[in-house]
Amino acid sequence: MPVTVTCTCGLAYQVPGSRAGSKMACRCGRTVVVPARERTPPPATLPPDGSGGVADDDLIHSIKRMLRTRELPLAGKCPLSGKPADDVVVFRLHFDPEAERRLAEDAVQKASGWSLFGWLGGRSAAATDEAETARRDVWVDMPLRVAREAHAELIHTTSQKQFRDLLRTVPIYARLLAAHPTARIETLPRHSDGQPAQRPRG
Repeated sequence: MPVTVTCTCGLAYQVPGSRAGSKMACRCGRTVVVPARERTPPPATLPPDGSGGVADDDLIHSIKRMLRTRELPLAGKCPLSGKPADDVVVFRLHFDPEAERRLAEDAVQKASGWSLFGWLGGRSAAATDEAETARRDVWVDMPLRVAREAHAELIHTTSQKQFRDLLRTVPIYARLLAAHPTARIETLPRHSDGQPAQRPRG
């Protein structure tokens, strides 16, 4: 029976169960161990309680760990120009778990056949409480290697589609983006030491 081998970079492979316990090379260059039994990857969806869930937390913790161990950003060619990637742009993904939970609930209500008036009535009754609830802005930094000449172009663009297309070239970023389709992405300027700096809000 085949088993699934998942690398820390996010790539997954199906291999024969007879290879359990052996090692194999991932396309990213890392060595991974073939597990003894099938592992089912957790769904990249937000649970009803809006907490972010184990799958979501695992993705975020994995990204932060890979940043600490310098496994990210991945080396390679610039996904924008195809030239050697000799610079880094830091993207920051922002999402609000509570807002995503409400959107998911609204989608379920619409799919279950609620009337428009009933839905509007329910939303109106909760509007005051929701307005008083502060947004919980969760953010994750996702550095991406790019060609030096592409750096300035990316820093000055605000195209969410372009940001998503570029970040999806990194498997673990693609999984996080799939879990948060309404998240907002911005590029960050950097201090002289190369570390990201938050844009001033104005």
